[in-house]
Amino acid sequence: MNFDDKIKEATLKIYKVADEKADKDIIRPEYHFHAPAQWMDDPNGVIYYKGYYHMMYSLNPDTDKYRAGMVYKTGSSIWKTSEPDWTGGITVWGHARSKDLLHWEHLPVALYPETDNGEFYIWFGCTAINDEGIPVAIYTSIGYEDRNPTDSAIQHIWFGDDDLIEWRPKKGVNPIMTEKLHNGDKIWEWRDPFLFRQNGKAYLILGGKEDKAQGGKAVVLLYAAKNKAFTEWEYKGILFEYPDEKLRSCECPNIVQVGDKWVLLVSPHGPVQYFVGDLDAEHCKFTWEKRGYVDRSTHFYATNVIPDEKDRKLMWGAIEGFQNTSGWNGINSLPREISLSENLDLKQQVPEEFKALRKGDMVSIENTYTSKKGTLELEIDFEDGTEGTVQIGKNVIVIKTESLEIERLEIPLEKKKTHKLHAYVDKSVMEVFIDDQETFTAMLQPVTENVDISKNSEKIKVNVYELDAKGLYTRF
Repeated sequence: MNFDDKIKEATLKIYKVADEKADKDIIRPEYHFHAPAQWMDDPNGVIYYKGYYHMMYSLNPDTDKYRAGMVYKTGSSIWKTSEPDWTGGITVWGHARSKDLLHWEHLPVALYPETDNGEFYIWFGCTAINDEGIPVAIYTSIGYEDRNPTDSAIQHIWFGDDDLIEWRPKKGVNPIMTEKLHNGDKIWEWRDPFLFRQNGKAYLILGGKEDKAQGGKAVVLLYAAKNKAFTEWEYKGILFEYPDEKLRSCECPNIVQVGDKWVLLVSPHGPVQYFVGDLDAEHCKFTWEKRGYVDRSTHFYATNVIPDEKDRKLMWGAIEGFQNTSGWNGINSLPREISLSENLDLKQQVPEEFKALRKGDMVSIENTYTSKKGTLELEIDFEDGTEGTVQIGKNVIVIKTESLEIERLEIPLEKKKTHKLHAYVDKSVMEVFIDDQETFTAMLQPVTENVDISKNSEKIKVNVYELDAKGLYTRF
């Protein structure tokens, strides 16, 4: 079966599950980006090009139950087909595009593994326009045996048409990066390419871990393009060492310029963190001066960030942890427009486009308000030192004198006169933006219709917008 047939078969298979199961599941989020059906996770290949936001994402076209290709995150954490946690299957890149970040057109599967050549998983990667003006997708290629993500991954490139709909590898080009680049130095957990530019030059960063035998640190490694096609790369060295000990690796690293500073994002097998500093890519030097959490929840992971035509820096992450789903599992976070405060704290806000989902007037809650649907936006204001709760169905945000408690996790509050939370509720998930800085992503006991929203203190002000999220998806 050729690529055209495999991609068509996988796409139709996904749509069939969507029609029969996923579209009928009342707990599936609506205005968060999601695949038509089946298991999805990391946002990959995100790019703004010719008026469209393109979203590609890791997708298992065969099931919504198992993390195909993610055995290294399961109980045994051993990459062997003989292990009981082995999931088998394949991972493709799903694909959709949007002009406004709200309405998405699902497109055919973009990248499908070359199983005849031992590739079964198309893992995390990026999409860019190379210096010849051709769209390229660069990603970590994983196999069952000889392309282990722990110790022997390689990096591949595919080439796209000018609409970014049809993608193909070129014969004799792959792999474009192997361990030979490191001149004998062993890098473990080497994966997740992300492309950026500085001073007109193209670079890639990848995550990894230095030699385990020497107790090596988790690192981000830097590479420079050697040709315009982005098929040849030069190893520049270790750009960043994670400052804490005993970290497995720096997964899914992104780096982006915000103002005159650079923000490095890493997913360190735990809550996503950021580091702010100065970058000199030519000399492989990143000097960071501020660090913090992007999101303290373990439900948010694997960020991808892009600039758009408005020169905004937009970031997405994968949201996982859903229970009792039917025909689907996993979504993307809302896009988060990132910037920096004067003291270099990362600021995050939902783009203004999402105001278009508001249906009707804002409602200020006195005690209790009953919403007809489970797609809501809440503005919660309170003074420093306030104590109380805001309840959404069976889900509670606990406000304490110096912190919040969500999903039994304490999130410290900075000392300031007043605090503002922006909570986006979408059936079975909630993203809470805390003073426009740190966020928290929570799994909800699902809210679908006639959900009560209440507060227990007059010192807490709650405004509610009902969101109309129907009809946001079409198919190519």
